[in-house]
Amino acid sequence: MRFLSSNEADWERRHTVTLLFFLLVHLYVLIHVNGSLSLLAGLVLLLLLERRFPVAMLGLLVAFALISLAPILLQWDVSIRALSDQIVRLATFLFGMVWASRFMRLERLLPLLRRFPQSTRLLYGAWALVPSMERAIRLSLRSHQRQDWREAIVVGIDSQRREPVYALPRLRSFQGDDLVHLFILFSCFVAALKWSPLIWLLYPYLTKGGVRDALVILRARTSAN
Repeated sequence: MRFLSSNEADWERRHTVTLLFFLLVHLYVLIHVNGSLSLLAGLVLLLLLERRFPVAMLGLLVAFALISLAPILLQWDVSIRALSDQIVRLATFLFGMVWASRFMRLERLLPLLRRFPQSTRLLYGAWALVPSMERAIRLSLRSHQRQDWREAIVVGIDSQRREPVYALPRLRSFQGDDLVHLFILFSCFVAALKWSPLIWLLYPYLTKGGVRDALVILRARTSAN
């Protein structure tokens, strides 16, 4: 059971514009305070607590470091400090996007593209579904036999012979809770830039659902002990 919880169902009920604003602010925080060791350490700690640490990305970071150090073989000067700064920035961005995918799915933003050409909607929809498909494939490989998984792939390919059509739900009107979420989101954003980026990492867990779920988990552990 996860120690931290943001209540995914609570995030599913949030307005699409709120999710878009969260994504844009998240990207701005990653770029603006990129290179902060405290932000990277906070992301790693949260991913470990959430049991979602992307071990495969460590290989990507190691490969980036090895490629960057390769010019040393040609007796070129390589700045180790600059290389370490770049690795911290890359790791912060990658881990930050993994952390953000814990709370929102990019396909939730499809209603905002309703007036865009169909090709644009299909391209964005395919790109947005990659994280969800990766998670589904990982879970399926763990829970199903290899033969069943191969048969499922064949069935899936046959079902996609026709051009897929993404069903776009209607964008509901703003409500009072949506405005409260936007206000809290903007307040945490300003506080993160003014004081510490760690404040930004705490925002998803300060929602009503996150606090409620965390208290339930703590009470269950306390009673068990």
